[in-house]
Amino acid sequence: MVSDRNAIIGGCAAGFVVDIALFPIDTIKTRMQSRQGLRSLGLSDLHKLKGVGAAAVGSMPGSALFFLTYEHVKRMNYGGGAKQHMLASSLGEIMACLVRVPTEVVKQRVQAKLARSSWEGLKHTLANAGLRGLYVGYGTTVMREIPFAAIQYPIWEKLRSAYNPEGSGFKSGVCGSVAGAVAGGLTTPIDVVKTRLMLSTKNEGVVTVIRELYKEGLSSFFKGFSARIGWLSIGGFVYLGTYQTVIEFIV
Repeated sequence: MVSDRNAIIGGCAAGFVVDIALFPIDTIKTRMQSRQGLRSLGLSDLHKLKGVGAAAVGSMPGSALFFLTYEHVKRMNYGGGAKQHMLASSLGEIMACLVRVPTEVVKQRVQAKLARSSWEGLKHTLANAGLRGLYVGYGTTVMREIPFAAIQYPIWEKLRSAYNPEGSGFKSGVCGSVAGAVAGGLTTPIDVVKTRLMLSTKNEGVVTVIRELYKEGLSSFFKGFSARIGWLSIGGFVYLGTYQTVIEFIV
């Protein structure tokens, strides 16, 4: 079993590494899902890593909160197996989103060129919508993350118990890659709605965004599908591989 202390350390490391390493792919996905699409994307946006400050600030505490909750619930007796992993990951995501959503709002506004820097994005959001503006899309994000986590983590746990009983960080990453790709593909429509909500300047509701996407065509619900699959496949490898490696190192 992983202690609370180790879960926090491992979570911080995993969150920081994956968000920094995959930031360019995340930027492409955000642009694809925005109203402007990829038309406004330039190579300078990728190598300048605009919005990476917000991602770095939020990734460590958000990931630490997730794994702290996840490992804590795993130690309790709620039926064991996939059900326990689904419950643990779902509660972990609810806690992590308290930190993740505000940083996502700021980061995605910078990625979509609605702000020039993370600081400007934060000030603009607070000035126009107050603290509530930082939690635009919280409900949708939780709605996306819970099914994503409920699919990803039982698959990850099942694969690593079957193919990685020795606790190898590399093998744990491979298992995480498969789990992330499957979960990411199935939850893409929710991710598109969440991104549109976070980038909206008109305080639109979920129903309004869904209607807008429907008018654009059903394919609009799967914008950024390939980027999301690639991002979460690599992300699952880096994120869960790093977490397992750090845990094994500090135990």
